Amino acid sequence: MNPKIVSQNILKELPIRTRDIISRRFALGKNEKPETLESIGKSFKITRERVRQIENDGIKKARKIAEESNDFKEAINFYQKEIQKHGGVVREDKIAVEDKNHIIFLVSLTDKIIREKENDDFYAIFATSEENILKAKEVVKKTIKELEEKGVPQEIKTFPEELEISKKILKTYDGKAIGLNTWPEVNPKTVKDKIKLILSQEKRPIHFKDITEMIGNLPQKRNLHPQTIHNELIRNQEFVLVGRGYYALKDWGYNPGRVRDVIYQALSVSESGLSKDEIVNFVLNQRMVKESTVLLNLQNKKFFKKDKEGKYKIKEV
Repeated sequence: MNPKIVSQNILKELPIRTRDIISRRFALGKNEKPETLESIGKSFKITRERVRQIENDGIKKARKIAEESNDFKEAINFYQKEIQKHGGVVREDKIAVEDKNHIIFLVSLTDKIIREKENDDFYAIFATSEENILKAKEVVKKTIKELEEKGVPQEIKTFPEELEISKKILKTYDGKAIGLNTWPEVNPKTVKDKIKLILSQEKRPIHFKDITEMIGNLPQKRNLHPQTIHNELIRNQEFVLVGRGYYALKDWGYNPGRVRDVIYQALSVSESGLSKDEIVNFVLNQRMVKESTVLLNLQNKKFFKKDKEGKYKIKEV
């Protein structure tokens, strides 16, 4: 069953001008996008209203031709069964994968399948009944209300197919939860939000080049230059450099600054001082550096001093 052949067999029974207008309106030829009534009217030197009349008349004739076509009946029966596999309502792009425009044309010739066009809230839909569409939209409405009340993404085991028709509900980056498309942790808009999403999901420091690659794999599929990511990481105080090119979230307890600054922070909260091992452990929990780097910074007598017990303190100015 080839939808392109089925639609072409129906079209060839129509008058030439009618066939051309319907082909252009449904983009059944070389053009991938349907043409407007106005553009078609200009090419035929007729009004857009006349184009509409010819199109409507052509659809009526095509329906009568389709009623006598076994191939058409077989095609519609096939698509009905496919839609039923998804509970009676499904996103158009799940059914119309190849020869999409030809499938949409065939569906327009039958009452057994309902097609709703895409709008601000929903993707284009195929359904076997109006009742199925209403039920699916009710599930979407209820889920949106629950998410708004919770205020944060909710974990799910499976993503209900009814929710796939909604533009307002999206899966999180890891696919384990759902949330609203206005939430940055679900649908990040800015570079900062994208970086924060990656780090929050991975829960570990990541090199800025790896962050760039991961952002490229987000559903939005927007590729960014590594330097763009690095610039945002440097200028935004929510991110902390913890190693050579590796960044973490400040919320995880990482403090900004160089290794020397981290040592200073550790000693500033200890009145009795800290041993070499205590300082090394503290810094290595904050920074991805070698132990020798910590010890080298600790030897800076301008900032730190060691008492008789071998403990280090901040040198008083």
